[in-house]
Amino acid sequence: MFRALGFGGKTQGPIKHKLPQTHSLIEMTVTGGGPRGSVTFEALHEKVFTVHALPGMHAGQTAVFVYQNPSGKFRFSSRCQLVKGSHAVFALPGKIETLALSAAASGAQKRQSVRLDATVPCMWRFAINGKGGGDFTRGALTDISRTGASLIAEREMRRGTQVEVKFQTASGQAPFELLGEVMRASKIEASGKFSLGLMFHGVTADQDRAIMDFINKRQAERRSRGLA
Repeated sequence: MFRALGFGGKTQGPIKHKLPQTHSLIEMTVTGGGPRGSVTFEALHEKVFTVHALPGMHAGQTAVFVYQNPSGKFRFSSRCQLVKGSHAVFALPGKIETLALSAAASGAQKRQSVRLDATVPCMWRFAINGKGGGDFTRGALTDISRTGASLIAEREMRRGTQVEVKFQTASGQAPFELLGEVMRASKIEASGKFSLGLMFHGVTADQDRAIMDFINKRQAERRSRGLA
């Protein structure tokens, strides 16, 4: 089935430079009232591409993708061919629309790289196929941005491991919960713990704003104390 769908080779068509970069975050909206959020563009093949599946997705649905790459800002729609575990396979589009890169979009791209250079207590647990289960373990988040963070944990994890993390963004509010995928792991020699680079998946527009508000507030607090 995978070979028939087009796995194996790499596309070389004229639209290649307009496609998202591998491992980049793109905005996906499933039409007909389906789920929406930020997903990872995982792999590009001869006739198809794979992204991280949002909860509730199934084969046959059509999704609209909006994203930026070094060539500009683009949009296209595609039909889902297969959902397997945490991965969704879509047909390569025949046409990709070029969008105007507004000043607001340019500003959003700059905000994408804003990171919080502070340590925030958190809880984490494994998330098999994108769904958290089992008991939470104490940890900490550092280098928090709109697209990811570093999880400080007692154990090492392989690239591709999915975890659910939750942390407090404001006093009196419910903990903020996000799904993250381990992209790198390194040992912290001083403590014996591990720094796990996470990429967030399925970030909604409300969550994106909440993360940015949280980063801005904490950065302002650090500046007021002369720490930033």
